[in-house]
Amino acid sequence: MPSVILLDVAGVIVGTLAGCAMKKHISGSLNESINLALSVISAAVLALLIGGTIGHIIGIDRRLANISKLLPATGGSETAQTLLVAFTLYCISTTGIIGALTLGFEGDTTVLMTKTIMDCVASVFFAGSSGWVLSLISIPLGIMLMIFYGLSEFLMPHLTAEMIGDFSACGGLIQLLNALRIAKFKNPPVADYIPSLVLVFFISMFWTKYM
Repeated sequence: MPSVILLDVAGVIVGTLAGCAMKKHISGSLNESINLALSVISAAVLALLIGGTIGHIIGIDRRLANISKLLPATGGSETAQTLLVAFTLYCISTTGIIGALTLGFEGDTTVLMTKTIMDCVASVFFAGSSGWVLSLISIPLGIMLMIFYGLSEFLMPHLTAEMIGDFSACGGLIQLLNALRIAKFKNPPVADYIPSLVLVFFISMFWTKYM
C-alpha cells in the first residue's frame, strides 16, 4: 500500500482521537460551522464532477473554441485561445452572477463594481494578444448579467446561504482551472464545467437537507 494512503488512514485515526479528546471543548455552534464548511466543499466538488461530465459529452469548450477561431485574428496566432480564456473569466463568473442578483434584489452595486474593475484591468492585458475583437465578449457578458438581474426577484427568495456558498465555491474551482489555462500550465476544458453552476444549486439543496 502506498505510504500516502497509509498517511491518509492514519490522519483519519489521529483526527478522530483528537476530536474525541477535544469534544468537551468544541461548542455546538463551532461544530455546526465546520460541518457546513465540509458540506459546501463536498456539494461543490460533486457538482463540478457531474457538470464537467455533462459539458464534456456536449462538447461546450470545444464548440466555443471553434467559434472563437471564426472571429478576426487581430492580435496574433493565440487570439482564439485568449478569447476563450477571457470568455470563461468574464462570463462564467460567480462574482458577476451574484453581483447581478444582489443588484436586482437589493440594489447593491458593490459586487458588480468590484468585478467591473477586475474585468477592466484584465482586458488591458488580454487585448495585447487579441486586439479589438476582445470587446465582442461584452455582448454575451451584458446579456448574461441582464438575465440574472431580471430574474433576481424570482431567484433570490429561494436561495439559501448554503446554496450561495456552494455556488461560489464551485465557481471558484472553475476559475482555478481557468487560472491554469491562463498561466499555460495546463489547458483544461473550462467551459465544459458551465453545467456545474446550475447543478450546484440542486445538489446543495439535497446535500443540506439529507446529508
